[in-house]
Amino acid sequence: MLDLAAQLFGPPRDRDLIREQDRHAVGLVVSFMHLARRYFRAEVRGLDHVPTGPALLVGNHNAGVTMMEPFMLGRAWHLRERGQDGLYYLGHDVLVTLPILRELLTRVGVIRASARTTGRALRAGKKVVVFPGGNYEAFRPYWDRHVVDFKGRTGFVALALRHQIPIIPVMSIGGHETFFVLSRGERLARWLGFRERFRSDSCPIFFGLPWGLAVGPLFHFPLPSKLLIEVGAAVDLEGYGAADADDPIVLRRLSDKVQAAIQQMMTRRAAERRWPVLG
Repeated sequence: MLDLAAQLFGPPRDRDLIREQDRHAVGLVVSFMHLARRYFRAEVRGLDHVPTGPALLVGNHNAGVTMMEPFMLGRAWHLRERGQDGLYYLGHDVLVTLPILRELLTRVGVIRASARTTGRALRAGKKVVVFPGGNYEAFRPYWDRHVVDFKGRTGFVALALRHQIPIIPVMSIGGHETFFVLSRGERLARWLGFRERFRSDSCPIFFGLPWGLAVGPLFHFPLPSKLLIEVGAAVDLEGYGAADADDPIVLRRLSDKVQAAIQQMMTRRAAERRWPVLG
């Protein structure tokens, strides 16, 4: 009992820890996701594009803190692979340091979003899911919900080049209709020192359940928006080697290429949606 309490409430261990996924914990999450999938009418397409061996799955970030698409992707992959070769997800520092939440998430494959941790996971042959847009994209205004925006970030490309692994684009749509962001609150975030304290450029202002009008990166109860996750073909990195990981021009070019691939999928699927939330 004392050991369990220490795990749940004790000081964080190595933040860069990569735990082997706990099959029991993963199974419980997958069981819950069966119900959530019905609530969100979620679909996952294109899993055949995910290769064997290590890879970076790069996606757009929706729905603020309450992002359900990664769970839907993980559920579909878990069922396809019968619990083998699980996906690992990069998470914000807060997710891997808060008591209880840390213990749950690290058991099911969440690892700290850092170059060091990601490199270790890739060298171990893991498939890692990353959302380069981070909080900046996760809290984009509602009217930009179909705009993919990595904010010029290129670190994921450098990792792929250094480790010579494929980049697989992943598009998610619908999650940004589970609440309604009015503003990223970038000025408010600067005034409150969010960048220094939480590595966040946003202190959003949004409408969402159960709060009504809310301020800050808070969890919300999501509306039952129809979710679609689509995995695309690997982005062509042929002709680029590990040495290009130190070339900022190459990194920006390839980052823009990945963003454009996801935006193309997003634009196509957005044109198929008739009504917000309903899909």
